[in-house]
Amino acid sequence: MKARSKKKRNRFRWLLFSAIALIGIGYYVLSLSIWNIQEISIEGTAMISPQELRELSGLPIGRNLFFTSFRTARTNLDQVGAIKKYRINRRPPATVLVRVEERRPIAILVVNGRFTIVDRDGFVLNNDPRLNLHLLNSVELPVITGLGSGEIVAGKRIAPKLSFLINDTVVELASLLGSRRINLEVGSYRRISILLDDVLRINLGQDTQVKTKISVVKRLLPLIGGRWNEVEYIDVRFPETPVIKYKS
Repeated sequence: MKARSKKKRNRFRWLLFSAIALIGIGYYVLSLSIWNIQEISIEGTAMISPQELRELSGLPIGRNLFFTSFRTARTNLDQVGAIKKYRINRRPPATVLVRVEERRPIAILVVNGRFTIVDRDGFVLNNDPRLNLHLLNSVELPVITGLGSGEIVAGKRIAPKLSFLINDTVVELASLLGSRRINLEVGSYRRISILLDDVLRINLGQDTQVKTKISVVKRLLPLIGGRWNEVEYIDVRFPETPVIKYKS
C-alpha cells in the first residue's frame, strides 16, 4: 500500500516537473528576439495615411509580439472618428496587422470658418488634428452652412437633429443628382434652403415635413430639366402647394 502511494507521488512530481519544464521552454522560445515586432501593417485605409495611423496608434516596434499589450493602441484608435471599426491581429513572427474599415463621408459642414467632415451617422471624421484625411471626392460632397458651434457635440458627433436633416435632404438629393454641387443652408432650422450647382435655389422653410418636401422637389426637378438658369426658385415650404418661380 505504501509502495503504491509512493509511486503515485513520484508520478505526480514527474508530471509537475514536466509541466513546469514545458512552460519554461515555451516562455524561453516565445521570448526569443525573432518574435520582436518589426512591422506594423495597415490595411483598408483610403482616407487615412497608413504611416500617420501607425504613429497615432502607439503600437511599439521592437517589443515582443506575444507579450505586448495592445490596450493603449485600442484606446488611441477608438478616438479616431474616421474609423468605423478595426481589428488588431498578431502575425508571427514579427508583424502586427491592423485591419480598418473607414467611415464614408457624406457632407462637409462649415462651422465658424472650419470645415468638418461627417458621415451618415453624424460622426465627425476629421476630429484628430494629427491625421490628414485624403478625400478624392471632396468637391462633390454637399456643403452645409448656417450652423453654430453647438451643432457639434464634444467635437465627435453632430446633433441628431442636424444629422436627420442632412440625411433627409442632401443625401436624398445626392442619390438623384449625382455629382452636382449641393449646398444646404440650415438658417436656424426656420429658413432652410438648398442651392443646386450655384444656380437653382429650393426653399424648404422650417424643419417640418422635410421628407415630404424633398419628395415634392424630386417630382418637380424633371419638369425643369436643362432649364435651371431660367428658374428663380422652387418653393416647397407648403408641400401641398409647391411653387416654381421663373425669372421674369
